[in-house]
Amino acid sequence: MTQYCRKCGKELEDDAEFCDSCGFNLNGNIIQKTNESKLPAPKNKNEFATKLPLILAIIGIIISIAEGLSTPLLVGWDSILTAMAIGVIGGAFGIILMEKFDEPLIAAVEFIATGVLIYAFIGRFGEISTVLFIIAAVLALYFKGYYTKNKKLFAIPILTVVLLFVLLIAGGAVYQINAENSVAIGNLTQNITNDGYGYYDGYITGDIKVDSNFDYLSVNVDFLDSNGKVIDSTIGWNSINPENGKTYKISALYFDQQAPAKAEIKVVDSSDDTTPLYTENMTILTSSGV
Repeated sequence: MTQYCRKCGKELEDDAEFCDSCGFNLNGNIIQKTNESKLPAPKNKNEFATKLPLILAIIGIIISIAEGLSTPLLVGWDSILTAMAIGVIGGAFGIILMEKFDEPLIAAVEFIATGVLIYAFIGRFGEISTVLFIIAAVLALYFKGYYTKNKKLFAIPILTVVLLFVLLIAGGAVYQINAENSVAIGNLTQNITNDGYGYYDGYITGDIKVDSNFDYLSVNVDFLDSNGKVIDSTIGWNSINPENGKTYKISALYFDQQAPAKAEIKVVDSSDDTTPLYTENMTILTSSGV
């Protein structure tokens, strides 16, 4: 026999003891229904502390961008962009691993790798973001545990580092080739004389033509003795954002008591001159100016 709620009239199951609409007790009492989902969750005193790794990681991403933009161009624009990309991508991967996959250990590895790589590319200019990412890693381990649910996710920080260096090497090789074909040195002349007072002084002059866009270029000149030892080093020309297609004058001063035997002219695109874009050697023929 079908029964109905005596309070609201809703049709109920034959064996129902309570109305599932208004909570009326079919035996005569009303049961107040409680929606637990609407009750305020108890406050966790450590809620802010457990969010610190996330907060620091986000700040680290923002700071890494700011540090990259404030890093001197002498470091090299390629290194600056790489450091900024590492901060954003590495930090984002770490946050996803920590928050979405609940893998604090793997996220900590990602944060540490991110911080170390930023420092590797821009050094002391990336100290703040590096420290923030390392602290985020430590706090992630402390507040969220050391466990690993899916060890396969360790491939993410590993692949992040590997992919970065593969792209960096490939991009650097392409850049080096293009850059080497974009600078040309010409019209080199020398005029170094003995001034009669125990010193040799004078100049090496010439032209440099720039056929590409560079953030920074410098012509460095090393003066060497007959054994190939560097006597003196100087900058013959440098410029931030040199104009594409323009030819600039080079003038490298020499002043020393020892007569130079050779000069090595190098064009570099950063403060690191280990891989110059252009190198030329010339023999120095000194004369008496007396």
